[in-house]
Amino acid sequence: MRNLIYQSRKFGQLRGGDSGFSLPLEIYNPCIGEGWLRGRKLKTYLKISTAAFVLASLGAGVGAAPAFAQQTAEEDDRGIADIVVTATRREESANRVPLAITALGGDTLGDLNITKFDKLIEYLPNVRSASRGPGASSIFIRGLSTDSPGLQIAGTAGAQPTVALYVNDAPASLVGRNLDLYAVDLQRVEVLAGPQGTLFGASAMGGAVRYITNKPDTSEFHAGFNASYAFTKSGEESVAGDAFINIPIIKDKLAIRAVFYTDRQGGYIDNVAGTFQMPFNGNVGIAGKLPTGNPLLVMRAIQSCQATATTVVPNCNGSQYTPPTRQSINNDAFIEKDYNDATYRGGRIALTWNISDDWSIDLMHVRQELDTDGVFDFEPDVGDLKVTKFNDNSLRDRVNLSTWAVNGRLGELDLIYTGSFMKHRATQIADYAGYSNIGLYLPYYECDRGVYYTAAYNGNIGNTCYAPNKSYQVRNRTKRLTQEFRVTTPADKRIRGTFGLFYDNNKLFDNTDWSYLQEAAGFINRRAPNPSVNANDTSIRPVKVGFFNDIQRKDKQFAAYGEASFDIVPEKLILTGGLRYYNEKASINGSSNGSFGGARGVYNPATGTYSPSATPPAFYNVSANLNVLYADASPAKYTGVLYKANLTYRIGEGSLIYATYSDGFRPGGFNRRPCRVPSAICPTNADFVRLGTYVPDKVQNYEIGGKFALLDRQLQLNLAAYRIDWSNVQITVFDQNISNQTFTTNLLDAQIRGIEGDLTWRATQELTLNSAFSYNDSELSKYRKNTTVLRPLGGPLALSPKFQFNARLFWEKELASGLAPFAQVGFHYVGKSISDVIDNVDIRYQASNPTLGYAPSIPVTYNGVLVRPGDVIVPIPAAQKLDSYATFSASFGVSKDEWRLELFGDNLTDERPELYKSGNDGELRTTTSRPRTIGLRFSYKI
Repeated sequence: MRNLIYQSRKFGQLRGGDSGFSLPLEIYNPCIGEGWLRGRKLKTYLKISTAAFVLASLGAGVGAAPAFAQQTAEEDDRGIADIVVTATRREESANRVPLAITALGGDTLGDLNITKFDKLIEYLPNVRSASRGPGASSIFIRGLSTDSPGLQIAGTAGAQPTVALYVNDAPASLVGRNLDLYAVDLQRVEVLAGPQGTLFGASAMGGAVRYITNKPDTSEFHAGFNASYAFTKSGEESVAGDAFINIPIIKDKLAIRAVFYTDRQGGYIDNVAGTFQMPFNGNVGIAGKLPTGNPLLVMRAIQSCQATATTVVPNCNGSQYTPPTRQSINNDAFIEKDYNDATYRGGRIALTWNISDDWSIDLMHVRQELDTDGVFDFEPDVGDLKVTKFNDNSLRDRVNLSTWAVNGRLGELDLIYTGSFMKHRATQIADYAGYSNIGLYLPYYECDRGVYYTAAYNGNIGNTCYAPNKSYQVRNRTKRLTQEFRVTTPADKRIRGTFGLFYDNNKLFDNTDWSYLQEAAGFINRRAPNPSVNANDTSIRPVKVGFFNDIQRKDKQFAAYGEASFDIVPEKLILTGGLRYYNEKASINGSSNGSFGGARGVYNPATGTYSPSATPPAFYNVSANLNVLYADASPAKYTGVLYKANLTYRIGEGSLIYATYSDGFRPGGFNRRPCRVPSAICPTNADFVRLGTYVPDKVQNYEIGGKFALLDRQLQLNLAAYRIDWSNVQITVFDQNISNQTFTTNLLDAQIRGIEGDLTWRATQELTLNSAFSYNDSELSKYRKNTTVLRPLGGPLALSPKFQFNARLFWEKELASGLAPFAQVGFHYVGKSISDVIDNVDIRYQASNPTLGYAPSIPVTYNGVLVRPGDVIVPIPAAQKLDSYATFSASFGVSKDEWRLELFGDNLTDERPELYKSGNDGELRTTTSRPRTIGLRFSYKI
């Protein structure tokens, strides 16, 4: 029998031997309190039970004990330790799992100063995000991304994520957002690349990210804290602190662990002075120039520029059009330097009760509050790290997550029942003035009727567009209950497996109010939801609210799954097969409501003002009553089976090669406004006539890989190559040529070919190199619908750079005095990519436009330019090019016994990496990293 414990001075990770037999041996560090090696000290405390000592003596034989001690010491000095993970739902060394997995231990997270997801992905070479700031990012792995919609409609119209997020065994994914948990007192973070459908189910089609927390230690008392201060170039300072305490209530039986934290991150984006008005340039008298600006104003100008018997204007054959008067707004009340602050506050409390040697209970509750002000993307046209915003911008994000687990043993079977209940609430307020750039119906909301309708109304219904100050408020509430029961057979058997049942009840309540209306344009009535829709929020809305969603989405899932392995050749050749049966029900209820239909007051042409009508409207009109529209279709039911097959060959000690096939999927759903028949608001294109539902999209993954322990375990190399076929891809689209409301539909097929790898080299006892890379070649392979919306076939998927790379060099040496100085440098490179697969959300000239009050036709000549149906009015490229970038970080410090002091620097060259770009609302905005930041961090543990 051979069972070796390897230790890495740096990584603090524990590895069992390769024999499949584990001794009850605990490595214990009083500074941390878990079975993990801190790695900064050669001193450790070994607790070896009597049973373990007897077994070790019997198994080792005469003369074996000294050899065991000698080899352990050599590994302490030279070897690279694995980290124990639960990616296969059983504890196993990461380098024995035939799966592309990145695992960062708690100490490594601290060394890298990682507390938030945007920092974490710098060390995950095949992970990207569409980031709009804290709590507002979508996560993608291996390029399975088409981008996601704006946050104002993500709750109602957004598709489910392609990456599953877990906290321990609790699914915690959100639609359109990420649960931006503060990463503190974690045992590790696991990132599983590629479809994980059989074990992790829906939305794990691109992979899974798992936050594994430190459990209470029932044997010893522990406590500690971290405190940091940092300043950002041309920005505000940031201050953070966290602390934990671990208390054994009944030694070796019952313990409690509590964690608390607060982190205030100073702003670095300035809201500078500016003005704004509904854009329009008629270009009257300028030969060869078409109007520009708001698409309705442009369309009306051109379609009015036709020959009549009574009117003639320069450069037109004839026209009734008179450009509107357009009022301006300024942002004087909102000018602020460094106004994008973010504050994380929260804590976690956990309890472990070891009922007996075979049974235990784990309970945990997480609470976090995330508050942000300002925006986290800047406008390059305004200036570096500058924006012009004309209203409040804020996010109030609250989450409460409770989890429970009952662990037991029945004979040779390990049993576990887990459950979770999550309540998440996000309230976001955002400036929406820019929507006047592209909103086809915006002149209705903020202009006189003489602007929105035909020119024949000029003179008696006004011709003014009033101050375009607009905003929206999103109120998303998520309630999610999950339960899971699984059975695991012994790992040392030739045939072994994991089998389980899973239940998930996920509810999302979305209430979003758009404040468009201008009282000066006659919208002077407060209204309530129409009684016919049974609204969730029945409150009377403010005067300015012109449109709102009151939607409830439900997703229920039942699944039965299993994975089993068979040793064709014991400890050499292993065949694994898995499947998951899923039964999914997606439903939608609620309504969309608008202010059309007699909502204005009575216009007085003498004064140009409005007064209440004799019978003012008390309720909004119903734009879509989903309870009625989907009475026969909701819930939609989706069933299927996901498969996995794996063949692994182990090459000696610590090395293997494997081949895998795996499936993944995410659920289908509903849109707010189906198009039953072609109409003024629905296209004649047969592919888009029915926009009511979209079906699940699926991936098939073909993968080969290897994990190699080389140079007497001083070098660890992991590689994986894969091809992913993605069919029926769900894409969320805002195209006013198809529908005036954002919708999700199955629009294309795609394929991804790639290779990824990571390397760890312990060059000397003091010096370690970590690096990782990925190469992705993604392409759009097939259109599912006849559309001009998407980029050309053969083009890449969104946020899928061909090459990414990171490297980190760490040095540490313990001196005779007990001091241990250390230093590290890091490099992160991301290649070019695009932000979206949607090429144009351009608004196009119509042959006729009923909103003008009559039907002038196109083609027509304006200023000598022939305008034809389908020509673009406003070119707004949604697919923005993202340039490549590289960033550097470094830190150095010293530790001794219980304390550690570190000076760190991030983005040392002060780059402006283009993490994400958006052309929403006709203005280009770029999300970037925090500028150069230098900080000091102090830690103490007992």
